[in-house]
Amino acid sequence: MLSVAAIVSFFVSVSLSNGHHELQSTECRYMLLPWTHFAVAYGGMTAAVLAVAIHLLMFRSARRAGQDPNRGWQSLVSTLFFVIACLMILLTAGMVVVAHMDAAQAAANIGKPLCEG
Repeated sequence: MLSVAAIVSFFVSVSLSNGHHELQSTECRYMLLPWTHFAVAYGGMTAAVLAVAIHLLMFRSARRAGQDPNRGWQSLVSTLFFVIACLMILLTAGMVVVAHMDAAQAAANIGKPLCEG
């Protein structure tokens, strides 16, 4: 579930970033980045990190209980979502960086026109 939340957050973050750039181009001026960009980007990264941490903790606790965590279809599904969550950590971390870069660019150029003419 957390892996799915990270995936959704990633796509929403990309959409918000593109929408912000389009709005700036339409308005022909730099605009500050709304807080929702940061909330979605950090939320996605948090969900991905939690998914990985929970998978590792459950894997470890199953080993301690004497069970084989690598047996059955459940382990395949769990491992698939673990791999997806690891990928999403990288992608959502990239979106956090993009959000901060967009905010820094907008803050440095606030009040300046974006379009020529």
